[in-house]
Amino acid sequence: MPPAPVSLGEGGAPPVPLRHLPGVRINDERANPTGSFKDRMASPAVSWARDRGSVRSRSPRPGHAAVSTAAYAAAAWAVRHGRGDGYAPS
Repeated sequence: MPPAPVSLGEGGAPPVPLRHLPGVRINDERANPTGSFKDRMASPAVSWARDRGSVRSRSPRPGHAAVSTAAYAAAAWAVRHGRGDGYAPS
C-alpha cells in the first residue's frame, strides 16, 4: 500500500457563479491552503518526491508555485519527523 499523499486540504475550492454569465460557475481557488491553484500541483509533486526519498524541494521560479511547494514540503517534513502539530523548520 503506498503512503498517503502529502495534503493540506487542497481541492475543496467551492464553485462560484459568475455575475455576468448566468449559469456559469468557476472554482474559487483562493480557498486552497496557500490561496493558489498551484496547490493542486504541489501535493502530488511533493508526495512523489517524498516517496522517492528526496530530502529537498525546489521550485524553478518564485511565485505561487514556490509558495505552494514550500508549504507542502514543510508538511512532508513534519510528517516524516512525527510532528502532527503543524511545526516546520524555518
